[in-house]
Amino acid sequence: MQLRLARHPNRLKVKHPILIEELLDLELRGKQKAVAVMLEMLKDLHEKGRGSRFLNKLTGTPLWELKPASRGGEKGGSRVYLFLLPDDEAGVVNCEVKDGVTADREKLRVGLEVVVAYKQGVRVFEEPGDAEEE
Repeated sequence: MQLRLARHPNRLKVKHPILIEELLDLELRGKQKAVAVMLEMLKDLHEKGRGSRFLNKLTGTPLWELKPASRGGEKGGSRVYLFLLPDDEAGVVNCEVKDGVTADREKLRVGLEVVVAYKQGVRVFEEPGDAEEE
């Protein structure tokens, strides 16, 4: 499965997609275990697609999450949020290390904003400058 990294529709010209900004922030905050788990889950999704053991649908939304089997702590709280696209692709939006049982509402809100923008034709996966080169 091809993984496409999204930018927020209100911040299309930023240097890095949302996920990269958030992974860098987690790394700077000393969450190396969580980052390693997230990268492992993304690798599995890339290799196995919809058959990834980490892929779970978030009920009532177009969003999916990558979620490890382990419970609690930095590793068990690691999540990557995404939505599935046609042609065996995934739009990867953002990530978090959950402290409690529920997902961060802001992370989910951003994910939904990206999905809606994508469906409205906003080029959330384009690199800055790509549109000008056409």
